[in-house]
Amino acid sequence: MAIKSQKTLLIKNIGYNFLIQVCLLLLFMITTPIVIHGLGNEAYGILSIVLVIVGYFGFLDLGMTQASVKFLSEHLARGEKKQVYQVVSTSIFTNLVLGVLGGILIALFAPLFAEKIFKVSPSFQDEAKLAFYIFAVGFPAVLIQGTLQAIPTAFQRFDIINIINGIAGTLQALGAMTLVLLGFGLREVVISYLIVRILSASFYLFILHNLLPDFQLRPMWHRPTFVRLIHFGGWVLVSTLVGPLMVNFDRVFIGSLLSVVAVTYYVVPYGMVSKLGIIYGSAMPVLFPAFSERAALPDKASFKSLLLRSTEFLLVTLTPLVLIVIVFAGEILKVWMGADFAQRSAVVAQILAFTILVNGFATIPYTAVQGAGRPDITAKFHLIELPVYIGLCLLLIPLLGINGAALAWAIRATMDVSLLFYFAKKLTSLKLQEIFSNSFKLKFSIVLVFGLSLFLIKTFIFNIAICGALILVSLAFYAIGLWLYGLNETDKSFFIGFKSRLFKRVTQ
Repeated sequence: MAIKSQKTLLIKNIGYNFLIQVCLLLLFMITTPIVIHGLGNEAYGILSIVLVIVGYFGFLDLGMTQASVKFLSEHLARGEKKQVYQVVSTSIFTNLVLGVLGGILIALFAPLFAEKIFKVSPSFQDEAKLAFYIFAVGFPAVLIQGTLQAIPTAFQRFDIINIINGIAGTLQALGAMTLVLLGFGLREVVISYLIVRILSASFYLFILHNLLPDFQLRPMWHRPTFVRLIHFGGWVLVSTLVGPLMVNFDRVFIGSLLSVVAVTYYVVPYGMVSKLGIIYGSAMPVLFPAFSERAALPDKASFKSLLLRSTEFLLVTLTPLVLIVIVFAGEILKVWMGADFAQRSAVVAQILAFTILVNGFATIPYTAVQGAGRPDITAKFHLIELPVYIGLCLLLIPLLGINGAALAWAIRATMDVSLLFYFAKKLTSLKLQEIFSNSFKLKFSIVLVFGLSLFLIKTFIFNIAICGALILVSLAFYAIGLWLYGLNETDKSFFIGFKSRLFKRVTQ
C-alpha cells in the first residue's frame, strides 16, 4: 500500500471513530443525570461497580483479541487465507470456552461482592447480586464480541465497527433512560445492557461472514495457531490483568474503603472527563494495525514518523479540551449535575482531566511498543506500577477521600508515560530533539496561549453564559492560529482531503 493511501486510510478511520464518539459523548451528557436521578445514587454506584467487575473478568480473553488483530493484519497483508481462517476459528472457540468459565466465576463470586467486599446497604444487596447474575449469563457474548471485532479491525474497516458500536452505545444510553423514566429500576437497566451486548455480538458475527464469505463457523482449535496467539497474548494478558486494576479499580477501592454512594460522586466526573479520551480512543485502534505493519518493514523511518505525528496530533487536539475542564470544572458540573455535585466533585474532575491528558500521551508509545511485537515490555511496566498504585490508593483514599483516588491515578499515569516513552525512544533510536522539534514547540506555544486565555476568562468573567461564549471564541482563534502557524502543508492536505471525503459521503 502506498504511503499516501496509508495516511488517507488512517485519517479516514480516525475520523469515523471520532465522529461516533462525539455523538455518544453528547448522548452521555444528556442521559446520565436522568438515569442517576431515576435509579438513585446507591443503585447507580452499584451499576458502575458491576460494570467494572464484569469488565475486569475480560482478562479471561487471555489477550486473544489483541493477538488476533496483530496476526490477522500480518496474514491479510501477505494474502495467507488459510492462516486467517485458523486464527479466527481458534480465537472464537477459545473465547467461547473461556466466556462460559467466566460467567460461572462471576455467578459464584456475586454474593461475596454484594455482601462482603463492597459497602452496599442491606436493602440493595439482593439487587446487586441479581445484577451480577444477569451479567454472568451474558459474559460469553462479551468475550466472543471482542474476538469478532478483531476481524474488521484487522481489515481496517472502522466504518463497520463504529456503526455497530455507535448503535449499541445509543441503545444502551436511551434504553436505560427510557426504563428509569417509565419507573423501572436497576434490574431492568442491567437486562437492557445485556440484550444490547448480545445483539452487538450477533451483528459482528454477520460482518464476519461478509468479510470472509468462505469461512465456515464450526468448533475448531488449531494448536500451532493457539500457541502463537497465546505467546503474544500472554504478555497482553498481564497488561489486561493489571491495567484495569490501575484504571478502573479506583471505584472498587472507593466502594470498599468509603461507600457505594461515594462511587457515584467519583464516577460522574470520571465519566465526563474520560469522554475526552475519544481523541486518543479514536486514534489508537487505528494506529495499532498501522504500527504492526510498519514494524514489519526493514526501514523504521515510517514507524518513527507515525510515533512523532501521533504525539503532535494529541497535543493539538486533546490538550485544549483538557485545559477547559481543568479551568472550568466547577462551572461545568454545576450546570450539568447541580451545585451539590459541583461542590463534591470539582477537584476530582480537575485531577482526572490532567490524568486523561497524561494517559492519552501514554497510549501512543504503548500502542507502538505492542505493534512492534513487544507486549512483554508494557506488561512489565504495569507490574512495576501496580504495587505503587495500590499503596497510593490505600494511603490517599482514607486520607483525602475521592480526591485521593484521583490523585493516586494521576501519579501512576505520570509514572507510566515516563517509562513508555523511555522504551519507545530506545526502540526507535529516537532523539529528544526529534520529539521536541520546531514543529512541536510551535504547536505547544499555540496551546499555551489558548490556556492563558482560559485563565483570563476565569479570572475576570463571572457570568457563566458569557464565559461559555468567550471559550468558543478562544477555540475559534486557537483553530485559526493552529491552521496558519501550527500545521505544515502535509497536515493541511490530510485534513482538507478528509473533509472533502466526509462531505461527499454525507451528501451522497
